[in-house]
Amino acid sequence: MKQILLLRHAKSSWSEPGLSDFERPLAERGLNDAPRMGQFVREIGYQPAVIYSSPAKRAVQTTKLFSESAEMSEDQIQWNEDLYYGSMKDYIEQIQAASDEHERLMMVGHNPIIENTAGLLAGSEHKIAVRMPTAALVCLESFANSWGEVMQGTCQIKWMMIPKILRT
Repeated sequence: MKQILLLRHAKSSWSEPGLSDFERPLAERGLNDAPRMGQFVREIGYQPAVIYSSPAKRAVQTTKLFSESAEMSEDQIQWNEDLYYGSMKDYIEQIQAASDEHERLMMVGHNPIIENTAGLLAGSEHKIAVRMPTAALVCLESFANSWGEVMQGTCQIKWMMIPKILRT
């Protein structure tokens, strides 16, 4: 069984209006939520073998804070520009290209693509709406034997966690 964790980047800051979208950093809340999600994954034993992340600043910060808190090493992280500039097709292609030695992978990206990818993987012909606030984490499962077999409608949502629940 293959498992896919989809993490939307944590809350970003809009305090510097001159910055490009790509360069926007995390807000204070995001700086707290990203490691909180990593700790959650560590505590439930769901650390991914590899993380594919957008290289946008807020995604990089989310990924690094998450992985440190999840007690993962930086060599488990791969940066992919298509997770910022691309489409759902790019997310699916990254999943399909993953090494079959890994049973669980994670992707860190942006809305609306990350929500739409979760819905596409869990849906069949009909789009399934998955609402992911910042730093939300969705776990999808597939009975595929190979990552290359993962495509639209081949997964089911196993669970979802949002930082607000962990803050209480």
